[in-house]
Amino acid sequence: MNVNKVTKRDGKARSAFNVNERHTFIHPGYDIVLDGRQIGPTGLLVIVRLKPKNAAMGTLPEFVLRWDEKDNHLDVDPVDVSEAEKSKFRKGTSNYYGHHADKLQSGPRVFEANIGWHGHRIYHGEIRFNLAREAETRVGIGLSASASVSSSKGNR
Repeated sequence: MNVNKVTKRDGKARSAFNVNERHTFIHPGYDIVLDGRQIGPTGLLVIVRLKPKNAAMGTLPEFVLRWDEKDNHLDVDPVDVSEAEKSKFRKGTSNYYGHHADKLQSGPRVFEANIGWHGHRIYHGEIRFNLAREAETRVGIGLSASASVSSSKGNR
């Protein structure tokens, strides 16, 4: 996304607040980080991150759970993985799944995420958050003026 377009977006989500998470499962090799700060310069609004505890291990990627403004949805993306693995994850297979979180009926932004990677169950839980939007209002003010001149000179 063009950085200039991001700064000019009116009415779009700029940040998240009241971010909370409740999980029924998290892989022991991961920590969960609640995010939701300001939208990034490329338009990415990360709500939650799943970070591997041991980055040197290199077998399991970081995941970002991000707000998809266009689809009004929470999406999950792996970080620093091959295009082939990204494609498998987006399509969803028995070994790679979880790109789209399921919207729950219990609130406007309550999603159930169920993430699997390379045959490993990574995360299952519920993410709740609110969005802060920035709106711009334009008001026009009109001014008008009138003048009249009258002459009351009589003829003599």
